[in-house]
Amino acid sequence: MKKVGIIGGIGPESTIQYYRFIIQQFRERLGSSDYPEIVIQSINMTKMLNFVFNNELEELVSYLRKEVEILQKTGVDFAILASNTPHLVFDQLNAEVDIEMLSIVEETCKVISSQGLKKVGLLGTKSTMSKGFYQTIGKRYDIEITIPNEEHQDFVHEKYMGELVFNKIIPETKQAFLQIVDQMDQIEGLILGGTEIPLLLAQSDFEKIKVFDTTQIHVNAIVDRLIN
Repeated sequence: MKKVGIIGGIGPESTIQYYRFIIQQFRERLGSSDYPEIVIQSINMTKMLNFVFNNELEELVSYLRKEVEILQKTGVDFAILASNTPHLVFDQLNAEVDIEMLSIVEETCKVISSQGLKKVGLLGTKSTMSKGFYQTIGKRYDIEITIPNEEHQDFVHEKYMGELVFNKIIPETKQAFLQIVDQMDQIEGLILGGTEIPLLLAQSDFEKIKVFDTTQIHVNAIVDRLIN
């Protein structure tokens, strides 16, 4: 059986979700009482985000590479970043490590493409929305990925980092997010591009668009690797 390594703590709530979901899906899909082998390297989210928000990308790659190498020494077969934001440097990081890495962005775009959608919205941290890495991967799959206007990006980012990362679920914030999505132009789907956003929004909140929970999509791909 394969073993997965997780760079976690970015943030803690989503890492807990990853751990629970992987175990649950692994056991359900195998119809077994066994548990998967998981190694979590919980890193300093503040340090990582400082690299991101200060655009210190080489430093970010170096920091994440050292953390992935710690996982590699434990004998994991592949590794993941339990967050969308650090995928800003995923391609660079992937090229510098000697272990398979599974991208949340790539897996999400694969699922969207398989469902035939061509235009979707994206919510996440300001970096996830504005730095273009989701859009770059989306183009490979002929998907147009749109984002809120700058004022709305700032609002989403503020609420994400000030509330959702700390598992604060506030009804007024949810309503504001729904209004922001409603103003996004003719989207067929919505990427929950922050691994804590599913704590706030779900498919049941929308009638006309398809919601893509990046955490769950990533977990599906992880369990595929673990059992196949």
